[in-house]
Amino acid sequence: MAHQYNYSSQANSRLRQGGAVLILMAFILGLGAAAYLLKAYNADAAKAKQDEKTYQALGAAKQALLAWAVSHPNTPGLMPYPDRNGDGNYDGNSDCYTGVFQYGFLLGQLPTVGQTNPCVTPQTGLGGDWRDSQGNRLWYAVSRNLVHDYEHSESPVINPGMNNPPHAVTPYLRQGGIQSYPWLKVLDRNGNLVSDRVAAVILAPGSPIGGQNRSAFAPNASEYLDSFQKGAAIYNNRAYATADEDFVIGEDSSNVPASDLTFVQPYQFNDKLVYITIDELMATIEKRVGREVGTQLKDYYVASNAIIANRFYPYAAIMGGNKNYSCVVGKLAGALPVAASHSSSCSYTGISATSSTSSCSFAEVEAVIFTKTSLNFTYRAGACQFSGKICTCSGAGTCTRATQQFICDAAGECSANVAGSYQFTGGGFDSVTGKCSTSCGSDISCSGTGGGMFTHSSCTDAPFNDVTTNSILPIWFTDNLWQDYVYYAAQRGVSPTLSAGGINGITALTVTTGYSIAIVPFASKGSAQVRLSCNLSDHMDTNVNATGDATNIYELTNKPRSRNYNDQIFVVSP
Repeated sequence: MAHQYNYSSQANSRLRQGGAVLILMAFILGLGAAAYLLKAYNADAAKAKQDEKTYQALGAAKQALLAWAVSHPNTPGLMPYPDRNGDGNYDGNSDCYTGVFQYGFLLGQLPTVGQTNPCVTPQTGLGGDWRDSQGNRLWYAVSRNLVHDYEHSESPVINPGMNNPPHAVTPYLRQGGIQSYPWLKVLDRNGNLVSDRVAAVILAPGSPIGGQNRSAFAPNASEYLDSFQKGAAIYNNRAYATADEDFVIGEDSSNVPASDLTFVQPYQFNDKLVYITIDELMATIEKRVGREVGTQLKDYYVASNAIIANRFYPYAAIMGGNKNYSCVVGKLAGALPVAASHSSSCSYTGISATSSTSSCSFAEVEAVIFTKTSLNFTYRAGACQFSGKICTCSGAGTCTRATQQFICDAAGECSANVAGSYQFTGGGFDSVTGKCSTSCGSDISCSGTGGGMFTHSSCTDAPFNDVTTNSILPIWFTDNLWQDYVYYAAQRGVSPTLSAGGINGITALTVTTGYSIAIVPFASKGSAQVRLSCNLSDHMDTNVNATGDATNIYELTNKPRSRNYNDQIFVVSP
């Protein structure tokens, strides 16, 4: 019995020792796994910290670029050319090219130092030198819509009208183009569209990948920026060849194993990017416009009369009058009166059913349109164009069909020897009589036998033209047609004060009306807004704002922008 007992004790001892060994081995294995996990965690944490640093640099550079563009002294919204290696280096300066334009000029490193000749003013830089977590300078691509056109020695017209697609090939330039180039596009890792309204892109290249070699003095973009292939499609950030160039937010290579056949392997990509949309840029420019106009209106109020009790804000001009923004006596809401004060008179005479004349200077209207009663025109000359029965003249010219003729001279004296009706567009008239009529003074229609008159009465208010008031808008304001995108309302004399978002006692305010909302969801108008128009619902985006000229009530000054609301309200006083 004793012998059996000793044998069992020894066996139990060996079992206990073996268990201890297993526990020890498990502990050691656990330590190894923990060390591995800790190492992986530390690597992930380090990567996250690096990415955070990179995105902080990208965000700061974006804000600096926005501020630079919006504060531009000559054309708010104009952006610099990038720093390219075309001059043999990357020195932080904007490299402006005066020869034949190429899209490749719009991609390079961010010009942090400044601009040198032949760049247009300002010559200052962005105020910082931001780099990604690997120490690389940031890269930058900009839309052709927002850079100076050195080939034609002019800057683009930058205002909300350039926001809307579709875009024609004709640029939104001073040469007569009415639409902008397509905006840049940003795509996601799958090639899906993130935005097709991109004004500029800022990129962080990260560490060299896929055989990139940055040892040369000024390497090409392909040594910094990456590309990848998915199926038959190739996406890359290293080339700029078209107006609507694509840039891609790809997946970092560290997150895509070689076994992931979603992409064509080897997958090598580590670019990071942020972008600025034209909507972001324009909303910020509009704030500058609102402040600028408010300052000038306040200056006019102070200068209008030495006696404080008699001081006043100017009368408004007629909305939609893109040729004549002169004030109208008694008008307390409408367009800014940016044109010099003047009076004018135009006339129409229907001599018979087939004979008529008109007299209205092309300094007062954009065009005179004659529509024949029957049969199409077949020939045109000079500053007249025809489409079927309609002849549109913006200066001296003629439209004919055999002996039938509509003709205008340079002074705006027009006549027809055929039956038809007249329309005078783009004016601003506050009195219409006889055989002429209007909905709001911007466009005048005349027809029939007899006479008609349309006039603009004398108004002495000149807040933006009379140098004695020291209230002159900067040249860029009217050069970029901002008067087409600003609404103005004021109290004068015993007229009631205004209200915005429940705030009462306002004596003057302005509204930047933004771009026309032409796609679903529409503004409160319920259909596409049309500019230029004297109908407030074509400019204002809610029923409250669109009826403000009658009710003196407007929306909140800080109402958020959305797809169907882009009005910005600025209280001038108090």
